[in-house]
Amino acid sequence: MGSFIRELADPGNIYAHLSYVLLIASMMMTSLRRLRILALCSGIAAMLHFTLQTRDSASLVWETLFVVANAAQLVILLYRSRRHDLRPDEHELLDQVLRVRDPASRRRLLALLQWRDAQVGEALIEQGECEPPLIYIASGAAAVEHDGQQVGVCGQGDFLGEMSLVSGERASASVVVANRMRIAVIDRHALEDAARQSPEIGYVFDSAINRGLADKVLRMNQSAAASGAVISGNQGIPDLAS
Repeated sequence: MGSFIRELADPGNIYAHLSYVLLIASMMMTSLRRLRILALCSGIAAMLHFTLQTRDSASLVWETLFVVANAAQLVILLYRSRRHDLRPDEHELLDQVLRVRDPASRRRLLALLQWRDAQVGEALIEQGECEPPLIYIASGAAAVEHDGQQVGVCGQGDFLGEMSLVSGERASASVVVANRMRIAVIDRHALEDAARQSPEIGYVFDSAINRGLADKVLRMNQSAAASGAVISGNQGIPDLAS
C-alpha cells in the first residue's frame, strides 16, 4: 500500500495517472463522441508518459496506434454528424410531428424523404389514383377537390395520401397546390419495408397519422357538407410494422 501511495505521489507518473483517469471517465460517457474524445486524451497522456518517463518504445508504439485509431473514428463520427445536420423542415417533421428520438430511426426516416417545392396549380394527388404517394406538408397550402368541387384545404403539418394508406382504396379526392409548398414525398412501399425492419418507424407513423386523420376528416366533411360530397375515412391506420 505504501509503495502504491509513493508511486501515486511521484510527479513523474502524473501522465500515467492522468491517462487512467481519462480512460475510466471515457467508459462512463453515454455519448460516443465524448467517449472518443476522452479516450483520445487518455492515449495522448500515456504517450507522454512513455516518452518522458519510462522511455518504453514498445508501449509508445501501441499507445500511438490507440491514439490514431481513436482519432480516425472521431473524425468519421464528426463527419457523419455534419452530413446529418437537419434543416428546419426536417427538424419539424422528425421532432414535432413524428416525435422520433432514436438516431438510427431518424437516419432511416431521412432516407425515405424526398424534399421538393411544389408550384401553384400542380396536382399532387389525382382523385381515383391508385396508391397515391404519402406527402408531408412543411409549408404552403393545397386545395382538396372531390368531383371538381373544393371540399377542404390542407396546410403546414398535414399529411396527404394517408386516407388511401388507411383504407387501401384509391384516392377519394384530388389535391392541388394553392400556395407554393414545401413538401416531403414518402414512398409508401419503402416506408412499409422500413417499418418491417424497424418497428419504431411504423409506430411513429401510426401515431402521427392517427393524430391528424380524425381532425382532417372532420374539417373536410364540414366543408363538403354544403355540396353533399362527404369524404369518409377510418379512425385508425393499420400497423405498418406488421
